[in-house]
Amino acid sequence: MEAWVESPASFLERWHYGGLFAVILAEEAGVPLPLPGDLFIAAMGFLAHSHRAAFLPTAAVVTSATVLGATVLYLVSRHAGRPLLLRVARRFGYTEAREARLEGWLTRRGAAAVVIGRLIPGLRIVMTVVAGALRLRQGTFVAGTLVAGALWATIYFWLGWALGAGYERLAGEIRLEAVWPWAAAAGVLAAGAVLSWRARRRAAAAAEASVESPPSGTAG
Repeated sequence: MEAWVESPASFLERWHYGGLFAVILAEEAGVPLPLPGDLFIAAMGFLAHSHRAAFLPTAAVVTSATVLGATVLYLVSRHAGRPLLLRVARRFGYTEAREARLEGWLTRRGAAAVVIGRLIPGLRIVMTVVAGALRLRQGTFVAGTLVAGALWATIYFWLGWALGAGYERLAGEIRLEAVWPWAAAAGVLAAGAVLSWRARRRAAAAAEASVESPPSGTAG
């Protein structure tokens, strides 16, 4: 079992930048993975603290894999259209009202909207599907994804580096295999908190819409 269940850092020690590229590419293309790509980027920062990785190649790998994988999913979403958008995004509280607002936001802000949306936890893949389904211009999408990928790589790499520094100071005798499940659990809890928050917002929006909608069947 231990041969199949590895920490992201152990996986990256074996496959290094090629493994990181494959993970990010698959996730961005819409392939479900057991662990989020965030943890693999942070694991690379963790390894960098002990001089087993470096920031610039990590950022280059993550950004290129992000752009390539997201472009694949964008093109699939552009071809599949709104049915795929509804099937994927409705799980994240995506309503018709939000679709109209997001479409206007993408039209007005373009690449900036892609950058912001992709940096919000839980919205990275959804933003790709939305941009494709709403037929945002491909050049605009790629530009926003390029910037977002570089920022994503930078943020999580240095978070991992800081974790490596703390691990070296406070837990030098604890095996990495004992630490990473807690990091994974923290990521899952954070994602659950975001989804719960979105569910509450969706319920509040639905309640507000029901209050504001005029009664039907009134006499003229």
